[in-house]
Amino acid sequence: MKRIRVHSVEQYVQEIGPLMQKGLEMYRADVPEEGLLGVGFTGAETEVLISIEEFKATGDLIKYGALIDPYEPAGKKTQKVKAGGKD
Repeated sequence: MKRIRVHSVEQYVQEIGPLMQKGLEMYRADVPEEGLLGVGFTGAETEVLISIEEFKATGDLIKYGALIDPYEPAGKKTQKVKAGGKD
């Protein structure tokens, strides 16, 4: 298993985006005891991790949603959080 530790929302998306585009099954790979959020991809033997603090400091969900959008396959778009609240 390859574990990739990133330090910004941009790096997180750069790592997981191409794997999402391949349509690989994604699963949670969080390590709560170390304060890490993460996802893994079945078939890629890869997990990508970022600390909760770094995620919040470098963009949080709003920036993540905007950056990940181009990588998400049509019909599998996730719900996005927009600046300023609900649509």
